Amino acid sequence: MLITTIIICIALAIATKDFPGLYRKHRFKDMFVYIIMLGLGTWLSVLAAKSEVTPSPLVLIEIIYNPVNAFVSHVFGF
Repeated sequence: MLITTIIICIALAIATKDFPGLYRKHRFKDMFVYIIMLGLGTWLSVLAAKSEVTPSPLVLIEIIYNPVNAFVSHVFGF
């Protein structure tokens, strides 16, 4: 629990350093992408610190690809 709190505090410190500059320049799209990437990085860092098994990115690709492959096979009769 301590390592999770430390990682989240570090992520918040990074965010408080970078957000004012983005806000002053009215870069809201950049802020949105920054929040997504920082959140994903923080989540993966917490999982790595806890030594938990992270799922492979190929699982997501497989979930997307299988219905598309089945549809194309059905349409073209493979």
